[in-house]
Amino acid sequence: MRRIVASLLPLLVAAPLMAQTTLGLRGGVSRATVSDVPGASDQDPRQGVVAGLDIAFPLASTAELRIGGAYAQKGTSSSSVDLASEGFAGVGSTTVEADWVQASALARFGTPRNGGMSIGLLVGPWAASLLSCDATLSVHVGGLGSVSESASCDDATKSIDYGIAAGAGLEMAVSDGLRLGVDLIYSLGLVNIDDTSMDDIKTRHLALQAGIVIPFGS
Repeated sequence: MRRIVASLLPLLVAAPLMAQTTLGLRGGVSRATVSDVPGASDQDPRQGVVAGLDIAFPLASTAELRIGGAYAQKGTSSSSVDLASEGFAGVGSTTVEADWVQASALARFGTPRNGGMSIGLLVGPWAASLLSCDATLSVHVGGLGSVSESASCDDATKSIDYGIAAGAGLEMAVSDGLRLGVDLIYSLGLVNIDDTSMDDIKTRHLALQAGIVIPFGS
């Protein structure tokens, strides 16, 4: 038994080293909402974009750690908002558009890449820093139509958000030095991002992204 363990130990240590580190360049589309909108009866997602890059370090033949950074558009649109608390009669709609730069550390567990195609699951933490936030309030004023007013909501939004992300993806080899990758990742915010309210408003973000994955190293 000792001989077997001694013979397998170098292989276990070398397995991650034999796998390739990869550089990923990805971009795609996203749907963003928040967990709750006080006074709103309906919520529509904000359609946005996401773009970023990542470096994946092998942990084993079927596991890796993907460290990434991305630009992500989040927010929400809410209709039928009761404006009584704001001193207005009637209802209106609000749109919040918040842009973030986001970092993540996702563990990927998948099938080996030596078959040409690899399918994997992704899970791990993320953190984001607010770049900008803009809010638009639209009020329907009878026969006069709608009146809209926009303003920055930077001061009303927490500058840092964080949470957990999970998803799945696949990669397909195009050549020895190039792979194509597609991921679907859902990010769940854990922070109340509204600095002006005690309501529990947290970000929700679903991203479908595709791009190229470049292996390098041994």
